[in-house]
Amino acid sequence: MKKDFYTVFFGIFAFVGTIMGLIAAFTWFSTNRFTREGVRTTGTVIELVGGRSVAPVVEFATAGGTRRTYTSGLYSSPPAYAIGEAVTLWYDPKNPNEVVLSGLSRWFLPVLLGFFFLIFGGIGYGGLIYQQLKKRDAKWLLENGQPVNALLTNVVLNTSVQLNGSSPFVIQSQWQDPATQKVYVFESDHIWYDPSPYVGDRSIPVLINPHDPRKYYVDLSFLPEAA
Repeated sequence: MKKDFYTVFFGIFAFVGTIMGLIAAFTWFSTNRFTREGVRTTGTVIELVGGRSVAPVVEFATAGGTRRTYTSGLYSSPPAYAIGEAVTLWYDPKNPNEVVLSGLSRWFLPVLLGFFFLIFGGIGYGGLIYQQLKKRDAKWLLENGQPVNALLTNVVLNTSVQLNGSSPFVIQSQWQDPATQKVYVFESDHIWYDPSPYVGDRSIPVLINPHDPRKYYVDLSFLPEAA
């Protein structure tokens, strides 16, 4: 699981985002279908109920002349409706207690869920795509990369990442291009145990793109496999 940390991490975000998106779409289409099939009429806000956040109580008359009241389940602050305000609404002729109000009550929930879909889905699917591209680049470098020996500079604990209370290590190294004299700094993938005893003062094998050494893959095959 630790080897696939980012796959799991971004997968959770993608899953949550997908659920949010599906609920948003279902809510939106259900509401629109309700407004197409329900009876449209005009009601009046007669009361605002609640505390800091309030919801409107709307009085309306059905096609048969029966007067009914409907209390919205959407509470807001400041109020989305004013007492005495005329409000367009739709009700189910078979069950007049089922009502959809125009305005905020109609679009708030699907828009809110859609917003969370963009946030969670963007992070999740964006991260998964990035991981796949990273694996593709690593595969290309393993097959076509130019091997160089980089100088070990540090083994550090990446405390910004945690899984089950533990953080991974990374190996940092650098290499000077003899042709350009430029120094390139490399950082390995996450290692879920301390590799220091197995590194010593050895050079670190790195595969670089000969046309762009900024694209690289630190070869960790010399390390023992984690249990």
